[in-house]
Amino acid sequence: MNKQAARGLAAYRMHVSAVMFSVVFGAVFLATALAAFHQPTPHGLRVGLVGPSAVTRPIRLGVDHRMPGAFDLRLLTRDSVARAAMAHRRLDGAVLVERSGMRVLTAQAGGTAPAETVLSAFSAVGQKLHRPVQASDVVAPGSHDSQGLSAYFLALCTLFPSLALGLAAGHALRNSRTVPRVAVLIAGAMVSGLAASAIGDAISGLGHFWQVAGIVALFSLAISAPTAAFTRVKPQLILLTVLAFLVLGIPASGGPANLTAFEPGFLRWLHPGLPLGITTDTIRNTVYFGGSDTSSHLWVLTAFAFAGLAAFGALGGLPRRRGIPAASTGNQRTSLADNAPNESYAVTV
Repeated sequence: MNKQAARGLAAYRMHVSAVMFSVVFGAVFLATALAAFHQPTPHGLRVGLVGPSAVTRPIRLGVDHRMPGAFDLRLLTRDSVARAAMAHRRLDGAVLVERSGMRVLTAQAGGTAPAETVLSAFSAVGQKLHRPVQASDVVAPGSHDSQGLSAYFLALCTLFPSLALGLAAGHALRNSRTVPRVAVLIAGAMVSGLAASAIGDAISGLGHFWQVAGIVALFSLAISAPTAAFTRVKPQLILLTVLAFLVLGIPASGGPANLTAFEPGFLRWLHPGLPLGITTDTIRNTVYFGGSDTSSHLWVLTAFAFAGLAAFGALGGLPRRRGIPAASTGNQRTSLADNAPNESYAVTV
């Protein structure tokens, strides 16, 4: 009976493995996402303070008491300096303090979460200090991208087909030569970039067609090339790219509202090194911030893409197992009857 049960379990072990993989994958993905977003708390949002020290000091004390560690406050000399720093992505917001009141500057194009947090926190402090508060959005998203969410979904919707393309090139096209398989990856990335940029411009009015197309193409290749390389070694190794690009990559990206600064420490640490989040930042910075703060992101994407292509090209020459290899030891000779398709190896001594 035990042997029969063991044989029965062995017959269905692939089915059981599929179910267990689904459960484990879902549990890890859900735990990581909830850890990132269940209770977002800001950490070190960069905010400039402009005004005499006599009037900025109570505001600094008030916001530090209200939200400890939420803001990295920086004293600035003029409002023009604050606006320029925000336009170049060096500040998430600014507060202009005058004797009669306060003006809170936000940049909603960089993400709704930082902008709303800065406005909410300093408005509350202003009310407590009986200072009238006015708000200005100095870097606003486009009229057809009212919440500045399009950059994230442009990258996210490229992620999944890029994973599928890498899997196909590494596994389904394994009998093709190296150059055609690499060409498929590059062509697929270029088409993805052009299509994403065209759709983003038509629906969201993002503009910057060639820049956005290039960023998305590089992102697609940064996903598909490593996936193809791992799959070429062993199909099961695609789990590594799924772990990096999906399970960790999506939560670490900060989501569509740019919650990067609101996440736990380990995800904030991963953000600069994973493609989805930095691609979203790069598209936002290109469309709304004049291309500021994009160089390091592009270098990371380039490293992923070219490392994947190099590994995939090097692995293209790996021998494939087509059956039992011929062996020769001592005085034994092993020969294969080439023209006998149903015959086994003939061994002569």
